[in-house]
Amino acid sequence: MIEIMEMKEEDVFYAIENGEFPDNVLLNSGRVVIIMTQDWCPQWIHMAKWLYDLDADEEISIFEIVYNTKNYFRDFMKFKESVFNNYSVPYLRFYKNGKLTNETNYISEKKFKSLLGA
Repeated sequence: MIEIMEMKEEDVFYAIENGEFPDNVLLNSGRVVIIMTQDWCPQWIHMAKWLYDLDADEEISIFEIVYNTKNYFRDFMKFKESVFNNYSVPYLRFYKNGKLTNETNYISEKKFKSLLGA
């Protein structure tokens, strides 16, 4: 089962202050994906079309941060670019049992599924 949710503001601020997302996010399930994006991004719009229809046999948590619509926009963008060294959107980070296993920008549904299995 895949659960998609918006990341809580306090978890975003935790990441900005500590350089990584908190354990309650990273260990929400055995596999976690964090998607950082902006609502205008054509690649994100394309990905969102298939993302919300995904299903899986195992529990997977997907957290979204659509940061250009938030009051922390500039702080989060600076964090993403300086700490994660990523300037593109969407930006995805894949975790297994709380450990980072992959990071990427826009990907196809097939590649997304393959990274979930990594």
